[in-house]
Amino acid sequence: MKSLAIIGSTGSIGKSALNIYKKNRNQFNLVLLAANQNYKKLIKQNSIYRPKHLILFDKKKKNFIKKNKFFIDPELFLKNTKKIDYVISGVSGYDAIKLNFKLIKISKNLLIANKETLICGNQFFLNTAKKNNCKILPIDSEHYCINYFLKFFSLKNNINKIYISASGGPFLRKKINYKEKISNVLKHPTWKMGKVITVNSSTFANKVLEMFEAKILFNLKKNQLNLIVEETSNVHAIVLLKNSLLIPIVHKPSMEIAISNSLNLENFYFTKLKNLKFHFIKPDSNKFPLIKLGYNILEKYGDIGMILFTVINERLVNLYLIKAINYGDISLFLVRFFKRNDIKDLSKKKIKSINDIYKIIDFANSICIKF
Repeated sequence: MKSLAIIGSTGSIGKSALNIYKKNRNQFNLVLLAANQNYKKLIKQNSIYRPKHLILFDKKKKNFIKKNKFFIDPELFLKNTKKIDYVISGVSGYDAIKLNFKLIKISKNLLIANKETLICGNQFFLNTAKKNNCKILPIDSEHYCINYFLKFFSLKNNINKIYISASGGPFLRKKINYKEKISNVLKHPTWKMGKVITVNSSTFANKVLEMFEAKILFNLKKNQLNLIVEETSNVHAIVLLKNSLLIPIVHKPSMEIAISNSLNLENFYFTKLKNLKFHFIKPDSNKFPLIKLGYNILEKYGDIGMILFTVINERLVNLYLIKAINYGDISLFLVRFFKRNDIKDLSKKKIKSINDIYKIIDFANSICIKF
């Protein structure tokens, strides 16, 4: 049996992973479920799935943890455990960066969808994983599909472009107001998601971040990445070959497919062919200026530029959600920020250590945001 650990088991990725585990219990030894704060859900999961260990990362819950025999110290586990066959990391935010750097030391295969780790950790994260004999398996649908294509088809040298698909968000066919109400921004036509990612979907920042991830994960050239809108979210990526053939990669919009396949399982998720109707739209980069900025960062600003965009965009979105800035200020500030000469100079530097990563993150967090 293969050993399995699910980090962030109470979140959306963790729940998808547990659904898969439930169908395939006979193939895995569940060594660990871990959460940050939600101990009630974690205790419930323990009673259902019976993992060998539990971890709660929130240090404020020390007294609770001491009373429960299932819990173990996270630092001891991360230092002393033998290599786990599959670790699914479903932790979100910047706190996940340090954790994922630790997880690659105890994982044979790390399934990951955390943008902060992949963009901020960048090639340094991938190189560290390689040194620790850990395979990085992306489970965001777009990157999973690209990874699958590159793994099973020897066509990388024949790729002209790779298109990452977007659902289009709430304003694809509507006029955007500079002072757009939060309630309108959060009305995503296809998905029910968290507030930050829904705002990012409306500005196309989420797809800019996915282009950055694809550039890092697959070592693609800057001019090989494009965005395309496909509103049903059944097409996750399109590969354009140099011989003019277009290969769309299609599957039912479910994260379980990427996770299940990355675990080398043969679960089948049927997509009804008669329901598949595709209509592709090139997004308007004038209406959505972060698209144009994303291409510009890929071309001129490198690794550091991608980190700066990731951190500052999230700060702006959070300010908008507490009504401290207007909706239009998100794009306006970012476009202006990347015109600064000092940012152009900073972006020429190279990242050589995890300390360099956190210095750039700290710098991005120190930027004064005012209008």
